[in-house]
Amino acid sequence: MRSGAGLSLSWKLFGMFVFLAQAAAAQADNLIYVVPVHGEIEPALVYLVRRGVKEAVSQGAKAIVLDLDTPGGRADAMEEMIRVLEHFPNQEATYSFVDPKAFSAGAFVAAATRHIYMAPGSVIGAATPVLASPGGGSVQNIPESYEKKILSAYQALVRATAQRHGHNPAVFDAMVDREGGLVIEGTPLLPKGKVLTLTDTEAARRYGHPPEPLLSEGSVADLRSLALQIGGPGVRVRELRPTGFEQLARALMATGPLLLGLGLLLGYLEIKTGGSFGLFGGGALLCFLLYFFGHYLAGLSGWEPLFLFIAGVGLIVLEFLFLPGLLLPTMAGLILVVMGLLYAMVDRYPKEAVWIGAERLAQPLLSLALAALGAFALGAIAARFLPTRRLSLGPEGISVEKTVPRVRPGEEGVAFTVLRPAGTARFGDKLVDVVTSGAFVPAGSRLRIVSTEGVRVVVEALDEER
Repeated sequence: MRSGAGLSLSWKLFGMFVFLAQAAAAQADNLIYVVPVHGEIEPALVYLVRRGVKEAVSQGAKAIVLDLDTPGGRADAMEEMIRVLEHFPNQEATYSFVDPKAFSAGAFVAAATRHIYMAPGSVIGAATPVLASPGGGSVQNIPESYEKKILSAYQALVRATAQRHGHNPAVFDAMVDREGGLVIEGTPLLPKGKVLTLTDTEAARRYGHPPEPLLSEGSVADLRSLALQIGGPGVRVRELRPTGFEQLARALMATGPLLLGLGLLLGYLEIKTGGSFGLFGGGALLCFLLYFFGHYLAGLSGWEPLFLFIAGVGLIVLEFLFLPGLLLPTMAGLILVVMGLLYAMVDRYPKEAVWIGAERLAQPLLSLALAALGAFALGAIAARFLPTRRLSLGPEGISVEKTVPRVRPGEEGVAFTVLRPAGTARFGDKLVDVVTSGAFVPAGSRLRIVSTEGVRVVVEALDEER
């Protein structure tokens, strides 16, 4: 009887689990994710859109809606935003809602979604490229010698984007090129010499056989009305909220290469001056934390790269302080450190494989290599003007920071610790950090200095020769 009751309870619990899982899946299936695109299109706004797309994907959203209210903005930010939107798995469920305007780059972003709706009284268009003065102040027309080249590139971009998402490319062409005009099914809608800007009514007007809307699929009162139209009465709407950290992310990302290079430089100087956790070590840690924090705020990575980095540094410190000469912890630590630094720069999306391919790692690898080369070059110069200090591990524990004494090739001494192959030796009354050519030497063995290379003192065991 007890066995039957227990089995019955197990089935009930299993049924409840299945019910809850189905309910959660049903909620996710009817989730509409709204991402605000308000104000000038610039890098900080790209970070917000990236975060929105990743959250929508991770939560299994049925559709994603861009709430557009923008005067336009930077072309590079607009292109990046279009690439980000392509990572939403169901491109048929991408929507733009224009309220009250989507000019210039904003119109291009709308073209990157499958469906466009507009609020009553809203407008879209006027996408002719202009030059902005430094600091984002006044704008000016592109010089005529350069205008045709720029227009051709932007027309190709917007045509490809519009065609990919089922929009009429001629409409967007007319928003870019004032010399083309716009004729639909023999009906002239825009004379040459003007760029196209459409009201919600004009954008929803139908032309052709069978009749199709010029651009917009209709006018809706607000986002809630659009969500109900997409998902029905049981729809759930989740709107992404700006955190206020997007501008900070922009600043940190702008200085990201500098933070990476400076962190490597300070870490190198910390090792060259002894590895005691001092000014250089603290500065390196701060630079790396800001580097990872910036990539997190920009939506490029989660905290996983930082955890990889910390684990790698931990393994290196473990060998340096407690297992000198073992090599394996340092090798594994360096691999984890490099993986953490690289994956922080990779724009990885939920449900993607861990290995994202060599092509997407190429740019992060180049950035890391350049930062490392610059850091070590500057470090080699700076090390000439800094006092050299070292740490050693003796029988009584870690010694305090001390200046490396002057020693010369040919001097003889005794191994103060086991050399595996690095350790500490005594030459007269001086303790010196040394390394062999690879041999492990027991404590107490007689040694002779073979060579000195900066702070590196290479020794050999005399006992083995005799």
